[in-house]
Amino acid sequence: MKRLLAFAFAGFIATNLALAQSTNTKPGGGAEAPPKFTPEQLREDLKIARDALEEGHSGIYRYTKKADLDRIFDEAAKTLDRPMDAFEFYRVLAPVVAAIKCGHTSANLPGALLQEINVRTPLLPLQVRVIDKKPFVFRDFSCKNHDLAGMEIRAINGVPAAKIVATMLAAVTGDGDVESARQVRIGDLRFNSLLVALLGLKSPYEGEFWSPKTKSETKARLEGIELPKLKEMSKSEYPLDQRPGGGGDFQSFDDGRIGLMTIYGFGGANPKTKKTVRDLYKEAFEELQAKGAKALIIDLRGNGGGEDALGKLLLSHLIDQPFKYYDDLVINNDTFAFSKYTAQTKFKVPEKFAQRGDDGKWHGVGHPNWGINQPSKPTFAGKVFILIDGGSFSTTSEFLSQAHFHKRAVFIGEESAGGYYGNSSGMQPTVNLPNTKLRVPVPLVTYYMAVKGYKDAARGVIPDHPIPRTIEDMLSGTDREMELALKLARQ
Repeated sequence: MKRLLAFAFAGFIATNLALAQSTNTKPGGGAEAPPKFTPEQLREDLKIARDALEEGHSGIYRYTKKADLDRIFDEAAKTLDRPMDAFEFYRVLAPVVAAIKCGHTSANLPGALLQEINVRTPLLPLQVRVIDKKPFVFRDFSCKNHDLAGMEIRAINGVPAAKIVATMLAAVTGDGDVESARQVRIGDLRFNSLLVALLGLKSPYEGEFWSPKTKSETKARLEGIELPKLKEMSKSEYPLDQRPGGGGDFQSFDDGRIGLMTIYGFGGANPKTKKTVRDLYKEAFEELQAKGAKALIIDLRGNGGGEDALGKLLLSHLIDQPFKYYDDLVINNDTFAFSKYTAQTKFKVPEKFAQRGDDGKWHGVGHPNWGINQPSKPTFAGKVFILIDGGSFSTTSEFLSQAHFHKRAVFIGEESAGGYYGNSSGMQPTVNLPNTKLRVPVPLVTYYMAVKGYKDAARGVIPDHPIPRTIEDMLSGTDREMELALKLARQ
């Protein structure tokens, strides 16, 4: 089975390259082609990326065994048998790095090519949501006499949607076997950029669509729109779609008997109120205590993480006994040979953060979440309902696994994005490959949560009440997760 995995992976790369070669690899579709690199240069860059990940990524084999990953790297090297440009090499490297199954590890195009895609390239003028591995139109910015919103995309420029989604899912990173996170990551306007970067598709976009309502097919020729314009159109036409990057909100229901805390990101401040997450905690838990609230709903959907300490601080308001948050934080070493390919050519782990252990590795004993942590006042002892989805990642996932382990909440929504037992992140020096200029961040710290008893280490928190996602709910603004949370809280 292990050898079959490598062969299947090699087949995927070969098919993906053949598909990309049949389309234009230059973002804007102009006459000037990107420079080609020799097979020797490509293999050199692949080896540098591999060596850096093996040296620095302390969780590289957490979800994929070394023997399997070795075969995947070896099979990828065999495909580098002809000159390729940076896009073609990216289509080889991205799924190899994604095979590590670490949501903080990725392969990235050179800055100049990303700038080309994100600023000047005409992109698909649609906002897409991927549901059950099928792409649906959420917003239509094509300015035509039709509205494609709600329709399933069946093909773009002759490429079947199933092939498009499979290519993206194989190249986009995520923790373990969490499928919800990967589908979130290829959705929205990221879908448009990945069409160019991974599949080489260009404007105009010949789309084939299917309407679930009328059971009919539609074809449309869509002229591309640059990403900055798409973002402007999204903000002006759909202001309610815009989500603050940090901070949060708090409100009460039923004369204060139920509280709702929404945390957009564990860091920064709410752009409207200017209040930080720490401000939010203080005011929210004091109000819950003052009003004698019986239930608290915490909305962490789409919260991609942030400051580690803010996850622990939130937990400390929900439990009344001392607790351990991290079981261990592991770093392979304090200096790294691959640092010569990073911006900090003499990168060194700060001494105050880590100490060498008896196992020869370094351990993050200086982290603020390390050791025994104390509960915070006021402590909320009522019922807790937490809304989660495939965007609940990193710091958010750490908090979720602890809240689940301590049996402090009922979870509603879809599987959370991060692995239950921890992740690899923290310090992340970026390796700049010398030939193709692709970039690979290497997370140095592997976090092990102080939790146990969860059966599937490669999964996130599975909700007690799973709510299937539908394009109809998204378009109508129906929030079934919140509706259920309020119903349960009122019981």
